[in-house]
Amino acid sequence: MWNADIYDSFGKERMQPSIDLAARLKDKKFKRILDVGCGSGMSTAAILSTWKDAEVIGVDLSEEMLQNARETMPQVQFIRRNCSKPLLDMGTFDLIFSNAFLQWIPNQEEIINQAFSMLKEGGVLAVQIPLFDEMPASRCITDAEKNWTQQLKGIEEEQFVVHPPLQYYEMFAEHFPEINMWTTDYCYIMDSHEEVLNFLKGAALRPHIGRLSETELQMFMNEVLTNLKNAYPARKNGTVLFPFRRLFLTGKK
Repeated sequence: MWNADIYDSFGKERMQPSIDLAARLKDKKFKRILDVGCGSGMSTAAILSTWKDAEVIGVDLSEEMLQNARETMPQVQFIRRNCSKPLLDMGTFDLIFSNAFLQWIPNQEEIINQAFSMLKEGGVLAVQIPLFDEMPASRCITDAEKNWTQQLKGIEEEQFVVHPPLQYYEMFAEHFPEINMWTTDYCYIMDSHEEVLNFLKGAALRPHIGRLSETELQMFMNEVLTNLKNAYPARKNGTVLFPFRRLFLTGKK
């Protein structure tokens, strides 16, 4: 289950990729936009600020996240939907926008295929995917998991799957004649390793929180924290630099 408060506590860091993705398309006119996996509405806010006159619809499975979004953007229609299931009944769109969502879906190629069929001619699919598997933080978590195999049995069904960038390109190239693809390295400056851990609790560590007892969870998090301290040494001023690479793709129909 998603915890909107934990996720939103790093709103600036999580929202910037949506702003950057929208900025790449700001010269285009979109009348009807679908924000897939909109969560608490951070990506939706970036869309609204870029295309003020567009009809925007946000869809997400988490009712808690959607409630936060509805409170901050009452002008947007937010709908609870399982985005891994067909959304074809929602009609066609000029832009389908997906920020840090695709990696949570096992059938990612199918979702891209569906998005293509939902786009109007000249429409755009725009996605951002965190390349988390490339990061030391990913190993910090998987190394800690080795001591909790029984308690975490089956957790892979809830964890995200990130494919290599070239594989995403091939998925897009099946449909889109015009593709843009790039990566951006963000560097988050954290006050402590505990802050890095709290950032990870918002997404990467979310599946673990529901599977471990309170005592087990504290022990597990302490192990992850120790690994983070080794992987990301504190700087002289006490801060911790937390690099984070993200993949962006846009495809025009």
